[in-house]
Amino acid sequence: MNEKYLITGGSGKLGTHWKELLSCDTPTHQQFDITDPKKIRNYLNEDYKAVIHLAAISDQQYAANHQKESYIVNVLGCRNLAKIANEKNLKIIYISTDYVFPGTKGNYSETDLPSPANWYGYTKLAGEWEIRLNSQNWCIIRTSFRPLKWSFPTAFTNVFTSADYVDVIANEIFLCSKMNIEGIIHIGTQKKSFYDLAIKMNKKIEPELCTLPDFQKNRDLCIEKWSKLKEMHGFWSINLKYK
Repeated sequence: MNEKYLITGGSGKLGTHWKELLSCDTPTHQQFDITDPKKIRNYLNEDYKAVIHLAAISDQQYAANHQKESYIVNVLGCRNLAKIANEKNLKIIYISTDYVFPGTKGNYSETDLPSPANWYGYTKLAGEWEIRLNSQNWCIIRTSFRPLKWSFPTAFTNVFTSADYVDVIANEIFLCSKMNIEGIIHIGTQKKSFYDLAIKMNKKIEPELCTLPDFQKNRDLCIEKWSKLKEMHGFWSINLKYK
């Protein structure tokens, strides 16, 4: 069986790390534009093991300010890709986000009802439904990651997340791709404050208390299902690299 994956959005932070882990094809936007069904159909073939769909408008402010564009990319792009991958009997692994939840209670499980708090979250949730409605072989991974450099001098001590740095999450999703999981799965690491996450990378980061009343302070995902699946498959370390 062919072990090569096709990755959309492969030039981004997550895709760049996957190139070190997976045998993969990462076409350029000009070669593989997810908003153009003809380009998808001409490029995609049955020889891939699966399609890992990363390409998206993920800047939340940009998405809010360019709603039509972000809808076309994040929603219709999913529809195009799911339909054509399904025609070619290819599994599609869609990378979604914790922003499908409102961030009020935290510990969100796969069975919790999504309720996005912003336009970006709405487009990603709508993208999930396009995958589910148009593909017979799919996996939706809800996750969140940070770049390897913490960009701010402070970090919140009272805002919580299951996100981790991009290299860690890339390894986690890589393991998931090897397990042939179907359905929705939440991937991350244990709940921590943004401050605790920040000082893993830079001990000089100062603690700060978030006082904004409407800020999403508890967007962490429940990763119990994911932890059990890893244990079942014998994957113990999140930092191992497998070729």
